[in-house]
Formats: sequence, C-alpha cells, structure tokens
Amino acid sequence: MTKITIKDVARHAGLHPSTVSRAINNHPEIKPETRARILQTIEELGFIPDRAARSFRTGKTQSVSVILPSSGNDFYIRLINSIDETLEEHDYDAGVYPLLSERRLTRYQNPSALPYQTDGLILASLDPEQLYDNLLTIQGLPTVVLEVHSRHFDSVTLNNALAGKLAARHLLERPTETFVIRYAASPEQAGVPNSGVFEERLQGFLDTFREAGAPLPAENVLSSNFDEDQIHQAAQAVLGQRKGAINVFAVCDDFTRVIIEETQVGGLTLGEDVRLVGYDHGLRAHHLGLASVFQAVEDMGRMATEMLMERIANPTLPVRHLQLDPVLKVGLT
Repeated sequence: MTKITIKDVARHAGLHPSTVSRAINNHPEIKPETRARILQTIEELGFIPDRAARSFRTGKTQSVSVILPSSGNDFYIRLINSIDETLEEHDYDAGVYPLLSERRLTRYQNPSALPYQTDGLILASLDPEQLYDNLLTIQGLPTVVLEVHSRHFDSVTLNNALAGKLAARHLLERPTETFVIRYAASPEQAGVPNSGVFEERLQGFLDTFREAGAPLPAENVLSSNFDEDQIHQAAQAVLGQRKGAINVFAVCDDFTRVIIEETQVGGLTLGEDVRLVGYDHGLRAHHLGLASVFQAVEDMGRMATEMLMERIANPTLPVRHLQLDPVLKVGLT
C-alpha cells in the first residue's frame, strides 16, 4: 500500500503542502475552516503524520520523560494517568522510567541516556541533587520535580509534615496505645534516592504527639518496605501487640490497605478495636468508617505537567514552586 504524504493531502484538499504542514503543527494563523477541511481530508485518506519528520523540522519530540522510584503502587498509577491525560491535551506523550535498581541509577547519570532525549523531564519523588552526581546531566532540559522542593527546578510538593500532624491530632482525640507503620527502603532500593516524604509524615506525627505530652515509644514505630509480605508482617506485629483498643497511623496507601485486611482477618472491628488513620485510601476508607489523609494526586500530576509545558515553551521563566495542603477526611464512625 502506497504511503499517504502531506502532498497527497494538500492535492485532495486543494491547498499548498505548507498550509497542510502548518495545520498539522497547530499553527495559530490557520483559519478554523481551513483546519477543518484539512482534518476531514486526513481522515478520508487515512494520513498518519510522521512524528520523526516533524521532530526534525521543529526540534521537538512531542514527548516528555517521567523518572520515578517505582511504578506499581496506587499513587504512581494515579499520578501517571494524570500526567498522561494532561499531556494528551498538548499532543504530547510520556515515557515512564522507574529506577528500580542501582544499575538504572548508574545508567541515568549519562546525559545521553534515553530518558533525556525528550522535550522535558518530570522527576517524581526524587531529589535531583541526590539522584545525580552532577546536575549537568539534565542541564538545559526543562524539568519539574514532584514531591521534592528544589532550588534549581520548578516543583510541586505536598505539605507532608502537615499530613502527619493532621493524623496525630485526630488520634489524640481518643488517646490510647498508638502505633505507626513507617516506610523503610528494601535492600534492592537502598541506593536509590527518595523524596523523604514518608519521613516528613512520620516526623510531623511524632512531633505532634511529643508536643501533646504523649511521646511515642520507639518500639511502637514499625517499619516496612513495599514488599507485600513485609507489609503483612508489620501489620501482624502491630495487631499482635494490642492489649485493648489501639490507634494506628499508616503513612501510605499500601500500608493502609494491608492493615484493613489484617484487622478483618483477625475478626477485629475497625473504628473500635483498631482506630486507623490511613493515607489516600479513597471511598473504601470512608465507607469503612476510617479517617484518611488525602493528597490531591491528580492535581499534582496536572499542575506539574502544565508547569513543564510552560517551561518547554519559555525556558527563561523564573523557577516556580507550588505546595498543596493535604486534607483529613473522617468516615462514618
């Protein structure tokens, strides 16, 4: 089958090829009726624009890279979906690059690595000053950092210390023995930089308890990575120490989900035997009568992407920072 070209589209539409090219590239001077005529012709002929050729002409790849620690949990799935939806409005695509290991971390120190062959970069939950041996790796590449405040790059962050404080204040309303399941990196991820958000949440929680005159014993703070078995072991250890009703703060969604599961398996009642403040656990938390700290993940993804589009269009903009506040939502009990 013969490949349809811009010249074919132009001939069928009765226009000059340069007019068709400008319409495909969203040139503002193309009249709406001309654009509609070209789009109709493109649909009739089945023309597919050559992205590589357009990239050569415009110097743009129409793509951005997203580097993040991992991609499997609910937070990153929601974040990537939000980024993708926003990029679609700009006719852009995203390449997603989870670090996963020190091997990838080493490879991505090279400015010629695949993630940097795009128009822009989003670093999610990664501090660029920890991630790179030298920031020259991404020099000149429009970059936005998510969940980490950076003096060098645009950033969108959440007030994680406030998240911990909100959880603590809620549990202090009904004081009893309190436990926290915090995040600790697995051995495989020990060398991969992280954003520090979990530590900020934990510190905000512990500070609030200390200020209230009820400091939490070190043995009441248990650790887990994102391995499913590890999370279940931590949840079982918490529930195994209860002598009566307990309070529990889970610093992320995965921990919240597993504590709910283990509580139900143990025949305990959420909200009575186990008073849980979770993180980002959505409607299920509400209907189970739980309190949950909500962060606007979709808003964060959208704001970061729009900020990156602006940076790509105007690289000389001053560095900008946005911080969002979390909200504590209390369920039915």
